[in-house]
Amino acid sequence: MSAVAVAAPAPARFGNLRHAALSAFWFGNFFLWQPLTTVVIQNQIDGVVKTNQNTAIGLAVSVGGLVAMTVPPLVGAISDRLTTPFGRRRPIMIGATLLTLPGLLVLATAHSYAQIVVGYGIVQLFFNAAGAAFAGIIPDVVPAQDFGRASGFLATMVQLGSGAGLFATSLLAHQLGWVYLAFAVVMLLTLIPTSLAARGEGSHALSTRPSVPWGAAVHEFFRPMLGGDFAWVIFTRFFVSAGITAVAYYLNNFFRDVVGVADPARFTSTWFLVVLLAAIPFGLAGGYMSDRTQRRKVFVFLSGGFQAFVALVFIVFFPSAIPVVFALGVAYGIGYGLYYAVDWALPAIPCPIARAAPRTWACSTSR
Repeated sequence: MSAVAVAAPAPARFGNLRHAALSAFWFGNFFLWQPLTTVVIQNQIDGVVKTNQNTAIGLAVSVGGLVAMTVPPLVGAISDRLTTPFGRRRPIMIGATLLTLPGLLVLATAHSYAQIVVGYGIVQLFFNAAGAAFAGIIPDVVPAQDFGRASGFLATMVQLGSGAGLFATSLLAHQLGWVYLAFAVVMLLTLIPTSLAARGEGSHALSTRPSVPWGAAVHEFFRPMLGGDFAWVIFTRFFVSAGITAVAYYLNNFFRDVVGVADPARFTSTWFLVVLLAAIPFGLAGGYMSDRTQRRKVFVFLSGGFQAFVALVFIVFFPSAIPVVFALGVAYGIGYGLYYAVDWALPAIPCPIARAAPRTWACSTSR
């Protein structure tokens, strides 16, 4: 009599409603991040610094970027070892979101460059911690066969949240207190459906690892980044983020000084809205297509081509005709949407231990 192996049934797939609820916090995340990092901080710094404004912007965002780069993997590693009745990730996500509020208050009342840098650092510290914990929830609860679909929903929330945040910022361009209040309200409201939809995360204890010397633990932490497919994922995300940051943080002043617009804050918000309108359909469709074809990297290559083209045109030709500038926004949006369509699905390919080590997912969430 021969034994027959019976495959374990695949976990039930998520419906659209649960996907939408689970990704809601990403809407609130980008409702804050997109306008804060591309319009609001620049205008605040320009208002208190009269010379060397781009240098001041660069220093402020570098401080925030250093925090954003170091916090997510640490939070991912800590949450792996956390055990509470409410899960591993949700307590950090909720607590860190609440601790972001004082940073928003510091920014809303800032009248000096130092206060802006301090407030921005607080927001980067705690809201990136919340985002890293959220990143750990995704591989914890989403069935493997739904990773591409979940990535499509998350990509769409990036675009919708960014668009809504930019639209609100444009309407409230000269009322800073109301802008930060809107950030806080949306951030808290979107936290609720995600916390509810993430039920069950942390219900299964992760296998304990044997104690190892500190040096060996550090080496093991960085080992996946030293080669292979996972290194490809990490460094792709690194270079994409570096490219976006190198351009996006300075567009406000570029539009003011080169294009010569009268209201750079409102124009920058409108330009990014055009980018996002072009990105949304490609973000949603790309997630579904990547599930059907089981191919992710091709979307990264296409994205890089579109975005590199736009960057080269800006750098080489310094376009000042407004229709051309908006046409470049459409092209940039297509590339932006194609990348974020698979941004969350990419780690699932080279990292089969994603469910056991969400710090690897957290590496791609920092702002």
